[in-house]
Formats: sequence, C-alpha cells, structure tokens
Amino acid sequence: MALTSISPDLLYDGVHATHDWFLVDVWAHHCAPCKGVEQLLELLAPDLPSYCRVVKVCADDFPDWSGELGIRAVPLLLLFREGQEIARQQGDMSATAIRAFLEQHLPAQRDPEVHAEMLLGKGQLDELSAYLQTLKDEQSRGPGVQRARSWLSMMALPLDAQENDLRMAFFEIARSGHWQRVLEMLSGAIQSNPQLRPLAVALADLIPDRGRVAEWRRALRKF
Repeated sequence: MALTSISPDLLYDGVHATHDWFLVDVWAHHCAPCKGVEQLLELLAPDLPSYCRVVKVCADDFPDWSGELGIRAVPLLLLFREGQEIARQQGDMSATAIRAFLEQHLPAQRDPEVHAEMLLGKGQLDELSAYLQTLKDEQSRGPGVQRARSWLSMMALPLDAQENDLRMAFFEIARSGHWQRVLEMLSGAIQSNPQLRPLAVALADLIPDRGRVAEWRRALRKF
C-alpha cells in the first residue's frame, strides 16, 4: 500500500478517525535512501495495530516544521501520539531496526501484563506511569496492570507525617527492585510503630514478587 502524504497539522491534531498514533516517514525530494525506507514501511504497515497510521511528510515542503523539530537529516521516522512526539529513529533504517523501534514504543506490540510487571520490577516508575496512559480499557484488566495502577495510586494517597515517611522510604528502596530489602524495611517499621502495620501491608501488596510477599505475610503473624 502506498503511504499517504499529510501536512504536519494532522499530527498535532491528535484526532483523526481512530488513529491516535502516527508513524511518520520524514523524507526529502533528493534523498535516495528515503525511497527504500518508504518501500519498507509499505510492507510493514499492514502488520501494525489499527490505531497507528503510517504517513509521510516531506521536510522540503514544511521547512518551519522541520526546524521546530530539529530535523537536520533524512530519512527519519517519527512516532506521534495525540499530537505529541513519542520517539524518533534515524541511522539504521533496516527492516529489523524499524521493527525493533516499533516494538519498543507501540503499546499493542507488547503484552501489557509482561511490560507493566517488567517496569514495576525494575522500579522504573516514571516509565510505568507513561506506559499505563497508553493502554486502552481492554488492555488494563489483568492483575499485573491493576497492581501497577494501584502502585501509582499509592504514591498520590494523602497520609500523615509518619505514614508518608514510610511510603517515601518504600518507594526510594523499591526503585532499585530489591524487594527483600523493601520487606525488611517494612518489618522494621511495624516493630518500631505497630500503628504503621496496615500501611506496611498495603505497601507490601504492591510488590510484584508475590511469593516473597506471601512468605513475609506469614512471618508477620509472629509479631
């Protein structure tokens, strides 16, 4: 299928039928490699999620737009979502590199459960928050995604000073993904102040290592 040429205005619109995402092939009239990239995208386009539309924009025809985005060389791939640039790919434009670029950034190219758990497990909370915003309702129903959302909700929960200190300590250590250390910290907090027990248990329930948490909860009954 031939790629459609559009103006940059459509990218910033962010609302075009069901296409929330645009994969943009930025090209120029006298760019020989650009033709090869266009042919690759024509082959890849049918396999992309239905919400992602593949289009092309000529950098020569929109110099102001090119300048605003700092586009100095083509071919270039831009990924837009709802009017915002998400990522760009330049240099290696092989089919393998383009597929890897799309797999990294398009949410439907990844299992939401696996990816949310992976980000949570690594303590990459900023990336997790951004990723969850890209999911549709039907992609958010799994327990891993729901736990990730609960994790972020806990960060915004109003607490008193002592509870907030425990929460901050939890998230500071959790960003490292060292769950045993996190649980040891929670146990120490409960021993120091039993009134923190409900919050400590709630925080422990956010940890993706469910086996380790279950063991911790059994040990918790002893004190």
